[in-house]
Amino acid sequence: MEISRRDDHSLTVLSLRGRLDHASADALQTAATQAIDEGCRTLIIEMTGVDFIASVGIRALIRPSQAVAKLGGKLAVTDLKPQLREFFKLTGLDQMFVVFDSVEQVRAALSQ
Repeated sequence: MEISRRDDHSLTVLSLRGRLDHASADALQTAATQAIDEGCRTLIIEMTGVDFIASVGIRALIRPSQAVAKLGGKLAVTDLKPQLREFFKLTGLDQMFVVFDSVEQVRAALSQ
């Protein structure tokens, strides 16, 4: 998995490419934790390039979501491919995470 980071004013975007599985979950959790430790309070996980999420990958999303929430922040998930959007809906993950179509939608929601 490739993880790239963009800091944009008050938010951090982690863009993922590849499979979110056992081999990559720790890297995501480390990147998210580092962003939160550096003061990020709006963390966006952009999943344009993700086509598979294992259960350990879900945990790698839950832990930073809980950590940033304790600090009064939020974690948003964006750019889910149709099959992953359906997976989030069927499993109730769309109720656990704020899901947007794009990073731009998150920015627009924050500016309101």
